[in-house]
Amino acid sequence: MKNSIACVFPETLPTERFLLPLVQVFGQVVHMQPIENAPSAAKTATGFIKRCQQQGRLDTFTPVPLGDQRERFLALAQDIRRRGYTYISQLSMTTLAGMGHRNSPEAPHAILASLLRGADIQEQEQTELMLWQSRLMLELGEVYDFEQAELSDALLTIGRRQNSLFAELCEEEENPFALPVAGQDDGPEVDKILRHRLKAWTRLCFHHGRTAPGLLVSRHRTAIDLLQEVYEKRWQQSGRLLAEIAIPVPAAQETAAVGQPPGRSCPDLDRLLTEIGAAGSDLKFSTEHEHQLRTGLEQWSRVALSPTAESAVLELYFFPQASAARLFAESFADGVSGHPAGGAEQPGCVVGLIKTTQLSDLP
Repeated sequence: MKNSIACVFPETLPTERFLLPLVQVFGQVVHMQPIENAPSAAKTATGFIKRCQQQGRLDTFTPVPLGDQRERFLALAQDIRRRGYTYISQLSMTTLAGMGHRNSPEAPHAILASLLRGADIQEQEQTELMLWQSRLMLELGEVYDFEQAELSDALLTIGRRQNSLFAELCEEEENPFALPVAGQDDGPEVDKILRHRLKAWTRLCFHHGRTAPGLLVSRHRTAIDLLQEVYEKRWQQSGRLLAEIAIPVPAAQETAAVGQPPGRSCPDLDRLLTEIGAAGSDLKFSTEHEHQLRTGLEQWSRVALSPTAESAVLELYFFPQASAARLFAESFADGVSGHPAGGAEQPGCVVGLIKTTQLSDLP
């Protein structure tokens, strides 16, 4: 039986917060692994993540393997992880300052060139160098995520302590004081880093005409907004919100045995998501698909009614007559130019946005 697949971008490591809702809808979730057979990020893998991996519900893909350059790159990646703060600071000073100029051409060494020189990487063919830069950017993104997770954990610990102290002082359950809460909104610096990660992810995923291994899903509103902005400008129309799927999210400890996702009890929705994923997020949306979606959402409303403390929403956006490869290249990687091909037979692409509530017990 074929799986419906969600392909997460641009993060390369899974987190419980976004994996928990996705496995309720999709049969499998995949993340890019920029380096083939990369060392496992064991320290970030929770029990739930490990169970999903063991049961084939969570997997990776490597679009452009390094081959005989793998060991050389791993040595550089290890150095990045050892001195992540130094590299992120250097990245901020040397490359992030120019991110606001989205339409300016990128020089061959614009991203992470100093890191490559420091690792004694000689100038290569421009495409090869670009791929190295993209892998390095995604590695730095992982380091940034580690640092942000540690900061979030520290803030949550402080918040819990503040709640406890204020409750003791006030001798009441409700706290009248406003406490700092860690959010998931992207600030200016995070937005700049995100744009670099989107560019790197896109260049690797769609290199030499490859397709994404599933329906593309992101947790970043900024990414969807950039797709919408470029699509409206280049295709002279707006993307369409196909569906909003409300997802009850069970606690990780309640999923000791990851069973069949509720989505598999919605055959029409599952078939549609499977077809989109099999086509690399591309779709020629027909009246049959419209019917599948409508009946699938009705089925979902019947099987996903169990109340939970936390919830998420999966928004699905359709961009007619724009393939995922072209739309991503134009939106994130200064890609294809020229007028988009017209005609009703041109496939469009479907992209998902996963939004979760603040989870107090997750990073």
